[in-house]
Amino acid sequence: MYNEERILRKSVLEVCSSAAQAFEKFEIVIVDDSSKDRSGEIGKKLEKSNKRVRYMRFENGPSRRENLALALARGKGDIIIFSDTDLAADISALTKLAGAVRAGYDVAVGSRYIRGSKTVRKPFRRVVSFFYNSFINLYFGSKIRDHNCGFKAFRREAIIKLVRAAGYDKSFRRGWFWDAEILIMAQRMDYRIKEVPVNWKEGKKSTFSLIRELRMLPYMIKLKKRLPKKSGQKGDI
Repeated sequence: MYNEERILRKSVLEVCSSAAQAFEKFEIVIVDDSSKDRSGEIGKKLEKSNKRVRYMRFENGPSRRENLALALARGKGDIIIFSDTDLAADISALTKLAGAVRAGYDVAVGSRYIRGSKTVRKPFRRVVSFFYNSFINLYFGSKIRDHNCGFKAFRREAIIKLVRAAGYDKSFRRGWFWDAEILIMAQRMDYRIKEVPVNWKEGKKSTFSLIRELRMLPYMIKLKKRLPKKSGQKGDI
């Protein structure tokens, strides 16, 4: 999260409720990416009042995904799931994501672009997303339909290896491309990946900036040169 004082408490309680239906044991980690508002204060209160909630703050952000990746690698559960704080992707799909990992998939991806999903968003963002995903499909050979939906689940060992392989971008130029890179890496490692349809509604507040995200282009070009070669095995997607 970053500056989510308005919705943080409500979102955490909603996630707690859904997680209780999907898991017997779970922890919820609030990852504070250097918020400047009262988010930190609220996060600490939630941690104090609920033994299943843990608050983790980083002071070098906002990083958009780099600090989140560090937090994911420190997760204690067998299944590691992350969601954006605004819950744009309906949290009710939590059970389906966890179920896919339990069924043997290494990665489960919330998808807005497969049959069964419902998406509400502005036309401009829809067009940008279409070209972004199409470029990644063509340039990297990815078979994923939706790389950047902020709702994904991983087998613990898989996300630890993926975070290690992707590294930490101190320049923060990678930005939102982190999601795509992780999925590209997962395919190169022949991990089993499942796309799960979600109901998604664009949040009222968004930190997306097309001009800022264009900084990732040089990073994407360099990434292709250093990607591991495919093993030749057929992974499930």
